[in-house]
Amino acid sequence: MTTAIHDTGERMAMLPADVPRDAVIVTRDLQREYDMGGEIVRALRGVDITIRRNEFVAIMGSGKSTLMNLIGCLDTPSKGEYWLNGHRVSELGDDELARIRNREIGFVFQTFNLLPRADALHNVELPLVYAGVPAKERRERAAETLS
Repeated sequence: MTTAIHDTGERMAMLPADVPRDAVIVTRDLQREYDMGGEIVRALRGVDITIRRNEFVAIMGSGKSTLMNLIGCLDTPSKGEYWLNGHRVSELGDDELARIRNREIGFVFQTFNLLPRADALHNVELPLVYAGVPAKERRERAAETLS
């Protein structure tokens, strides 16, 4: 388990020397393979990208969903390295990845992905539950957001 470094400057200093200090997303030789009934499918084959703060990027071609799942910390690479805001997320375990998803990156899906049995207030409140916000405060914040 890696020791958490909360200071962004310290984390950014740990990036490879050739990476700009304002890089938010960095991948090196990022690869993802899936075993589909004994056949290996190579969804990503060595993706190298650097996305800097305030930069807009379009991703096109095959492997988009796989790359987005890796960048969003919803999946882990088979090989390669990935840094998000200075965190080397390609080496983190499930609990650490959950914390990164909760605090460092947002994901907007094409479909709503709402909890069908929950009302709007609870759906808006749910990320605050995972962030550890006290019940009264999260209800107030969710209600204010909805209004």
